[in-house]
Amino acid sequence: MLKLLNRLEGDQWRTTHAFSPDIKTACEVLLNPFARDDERKTAVRGWLTKNQPCVFGQVAAKSDLLFISIVDEQLLSRGDAAVKEKLELDRRTWKQWSLGEKGRHGFLLMVLSPKLHHAAPTRALKDFAERIRELFAEESKRDPVGNDVVYEWLYLRNPQTNQFHKFRVILDFFASAADGRWWYDHRFPGGIAFTFNSLGHMARTKEWYEKNANPVEWAARLAMHTIASAFPHSVHGPATSLLELNNGSPQKPVACPFRNPQSLPAKIKGKDWTTYQGYHHTDHSIRAEFFDGREYPDRSRGPYLLDFSYIAGGAEGENKELMDGIVVDKAFLDADLGPVEEWRLAKPITKAPPKEPDDEEVPVSTDTRRELAPVPKRPREEDLKIRNALSECNEWLQTKINF
Repeated sequence: MLKLLNRLEGDQWRTTHAFSPDIKTACEVLLNPFARDDERKTAVRGWLTKNQPCVFGQVAAKSDLLFISIVDEQLLSRGDAAVKEKLELDRRTWKQWSLGEKGRHGFLLMVLSPKLHHAAPTRALKDFAERIRELFAEESKRDPVGNDVVYEWLYLRNPQTNQFHKFRVILDFFASAADGRWWYDHRFPGGIAFTFNSLGHMARTKEWYEKNANPVEWAARLAMHTIASAFPHSVHGPATSLLELNNGSPQKPVACPFRNPQSLPAKIKGKDWTTYQGYHHTDHSIRAEFFDGREYPDRSRGPYLLDFSYIAGGAEGENKELMDGIVVDKAFLDADLGPVEEWRLAKPITKAPPKEPDDEEVPVSTDTRRELAPVPKRPREEDLKIRNALSECNEWLQTKINF
């Protein structure tokens, strides 16, 4: 793993295209060697809530419905086996937490490193990202143009039937290198990141646990606002965009999910609820076009026509897997998550007790077989940097999300 990390090339483009201020603020915590993991998680939740156009990510971050896994250079230095062990434990714990009320429908893997943060988007960065992905995401398929779609299963218990449903979840990729580039919507502070976010799990949690009578309308608004919020590049426009209705009709014969279409916000009013377009495919994982050095999206073949119609669900197939979930028995669940009596990590309490300002905390490793090295006292100067950045991140976390 370190060999791949050391192959990364510095990004000369950054000498004339500095990182955005919000990226710099988040990195004061994420890349500070004296920051604790709980501080890093707070910083990234604030950054996502305020600065990421994906409304899925905003809602999950603000509501603390993300399971956040962190890999840093110290863990990378211990080799593939150590990284794989941690990621397998974190992935399984995320799935265990997802089963009931307030289950965490989102998974965020952050790989934090100054080398990754400053790396140019070349084949070397793509190779490193693919190696990380291989260590924790096994299910994948190729689409006709050669990019890959990687998916996972997430579970939710229906309290009315006491049945367990499994939802297909698709992997997405983000990187610091995207900041300022045409794929700006996939930027992330501190290195690279992968996300799993289940819209179906979110919608059925709303329906089954929060008594939302219109989960499809809620999900459609969320998805359409995400596409409409793509960064408006001044030269080549947004990478994804909504389509206008054709004389009031969508491209696909799917009933309108909105009870009162005329009352919709201007961003999505009069837009197609079945199809949108994009110069990268939103189902792809580590997209080849992010690493080929192009300055603008490839418009030579026209945009992808992308699907919203899955939000309505379906009797069978992928739409059902994405939105309604497939009923599975307990034996299937135990085979994936392990019997409940063997689960190792309990959900944390909602609010941690306040700490005294000068308290020191030794981070707890998930690897209980390794003796922790002593953590040095945090220098006052570094402590001040972290506290100041976290103050701004906490302000971001209070951002109101409208959709």
